[in-house]
Amino acid sequence: MKISFGFFAFILTFASLQVVAQDNSYEALAKMFSQSAPTGTARFQAIGGSHSALGADISSAAGNPAGLGFYTRSEFSFTPGYQSASNSSIYAIEPSRTTNSNVNNFNIANIGVVFGGAEPQYREGWRGSFSISYSRQNTLYNNLSFAGNGAGSSITDSYAEALNRQVTYDAVYNPNPLTPSDLLYALNNNAPNNFGGTSSMNYWGYLVTATNNTANPFVGAEPNAKVNQSFNFQSTGRVSQWTLAYGGTSDEKFYIGGSLGIPSYHYETVKNYTENFQSYQEIKGFTDSRLLTSSGTGINLTVGTIYKPNDMIRFGLSVVTPTWYDVDETSSSAKVINVDETKGIDLGTNPDQNILNKLVSIGYKVAQRNNVYYITSIPRLSTVTYEDNYQLRTPFKANGGVALFFKKKGFVSADIEYVAYKGMNVSTANPDSEIIGDLENSAANIKLFYNNVLNVKVGGEYRVGNVSLRGGFNYMPTPYSTNFDNSKSIDRSQKIYSAGLGYRTNEFYIDVTGMYGTTQQSFTPYSLANSGDYASAKIDNSYVKGLVSFGIFF
Repeated sequence: MKISFGFFAFILTFASLQVVAQDNSYEALAKMFSQSAPTGTARFQAIGGSHSALGADISSAAGNPAGLGFYTRSEFSFTPGYQSASNSSIYAIEPSRTTNSNVNNFNIANIGVVFGGAEPQYREGWRGSFSISYSRQNTLYNNLSFAGNGAGSSITDSYAEALNRQVTYDAVYNPNPLTPSDLLYALNNNAPNNFGGTSSMNYWGYLVTATNNTANPFVGAEPNAKVNQSFNFQSTGRVSQWTLAYGGTSDEKFYIGGSLGIPSYHYETVKNYTENFQSYQEIKGFTDSRLLTSSGTGINLTVGTIYKPNDMIRFGLSVVTPTWYDVDETSSSAKVINVDETKGIDLGTNPDQNILNKLVSIGYKVAQRNNVYYITSIPRLSTVTYEDNYQLRTPFKANGGVALFFKKKGFVSADIEYVAYKGMNVSTANPDSEIIGDLENSAANIKLFYNNVLNVKVGGEYRVGNVSLRGGFNYMPTPYSTNFDNSKSIDRSQKIYSAGLGYRTNEFYIDVTGMYGTTQQSFTPYSLANSGDYASAKIDNSYVKGLVSFGIFF
């Protein structure tokens, strides 16, 4: 469950959009589940995914199904894959410090069968091929860390700003402000493991401190201390698709095809953000942990055509409808707070005994020294696990390409892919959903912060006897309409380089491909009203991917 702040949604979203895979906002998740690198067999991934005008490969099923019309026999194909993702991060509060992290994953990149059409006779009469295939569209494994010492602000300052907004009445944006009774109710009925929201958990974790300032009644913990900060993000998951496809031709010039895609995804993240206060008064530090699990199943359609006026050139065109996902999501948050037992959190000489007794009964430890009460230990605090359901629509896509053939020596190909990111949407059919406000804000932010883009893919293959040498390049520009960075130092475009080789006979084939992809991103662990009071991390992301395809003809 995400908490909406109405008027403040723009500020919060602007900060959150600085992250790619680490951000669990709805619009960031929509983009992640909408993007895909080259997919399919090792052969077609080796040429950068530029196969709109090609065929006779099972990758055509989820790409341009008209390519299935080039099959003249049946085929079974299996492609296992390996991917290693690496991150190199620099946090702005300590720019001389670089943190490296990585994660590895084995997966099935593609598997399927094609029931091929017959050899053309006299180039007359319809023939076609049908396929059933599974393909990995995106691998969502990631491991990211960064750290820095001596920050002048704390994430607890953002907790305080959030709480100050929630307790302040506003006729439009906050007509039902949080009251002291609400906070007391949370202690008596929800603590320590079933808080209804993070603000009450932060309050009873003593990570915000009350003041006499009526305009801003709360400040963050240890307001005068410098802070050592560290962040770790880990994710697992995948986006994959089962595809039923058919492609054929009647004259060996025009090929048409269509497919039904049944995509699904599963995504899990763990975020741990830790602060340790230098020269603290009461609290040594704490860790903020957040868990998210998101799963969705959807449907899409693809139609395509290939025109082959002669044996030297081909033109291809395909369009892919948006995928309509139904999404189930669970999320939770927890805090582990490290109090200095020798000092403790000062409660004064006359704390409310009912509150004190309740704190002790749920695991807080309290000591009394010189008639002053101190909290010396706080149990682990956590929210309830929220369960939400909503609908996600990914972008419309269109691909156009051309391929030039050099008799039996090989080919070069080039594709342009249009991706309508502004067409993404998140919504819910339930008018009573607790997240309807967040979904509406995210839908508006998609229109505001995203652009439609053109991806470029080029590749080629050179054949020497039974051996083929391949290479390709895929460029995906940033989908954001702003770069978010005053220095313009972060390049959020993705560049993927690929190369491979294959060995093919009349009975079987083996293809091997290696890929290297790079991009940059930034992440802001928290934001404050004054943009000069917090920092971001710059992240250089790269991955190495290996694929081997095995195929037999029958």
